[in-house]
Amino acid sequence: MKNTQRLTPAILQTLTGCDLENLCADNEAARLRMTGQIHSALQLPDCWRMDCEMRSEWGGAHPVHIRLTQPDAEGVAVELVSPSACWPVWCAVVTDTRTRSRLRLYVSDRLDPVALQMKLSKIAEYTRAGFTAAGELVAAMQMGGHAA
Repeated sequence: MKNTQRLTPAILQTLTGCDLENLCADNEAARLRMTGQIHSALQLPDCWRMDCEMRSEWGGAHPVHIRLTQPDAEGVAVELVSPSACWPVWCAVVTDTRTRSRLRLYVSDRLDPVALQMKLSKIAEYTRAGFTAAGELVAAMQMGGHAA
């Protein structure tokens, strides 16, 4: 893919980890466009805050690395990463930094915004229900059968 080609969610689904790496190696604008397309495709409700890696501040292992958090669940984040030269699939993991617990929510060779929306919706439902203490959300998601 050339950097001048319009980047859409449909095109993102066709790119390999090496394609994504090549795009990001060219410039930060490509990485920002990829992240923006994913953000748009996810159609996040207002209860989610999004941050993204731009200059390898979280390790730089993935061309796209998005961190989603909710104000009601301090210490809990959903990390969404793209395929890379070393990792062949899209993956979303919910982590609780207070307990260092993690749970894979989503693993796929294709980006599926609808499947991710369902997982994020379930997390929002659990946090509204009060599963916000250390380790509770990860445990509830696992017990509820929401692991990948």
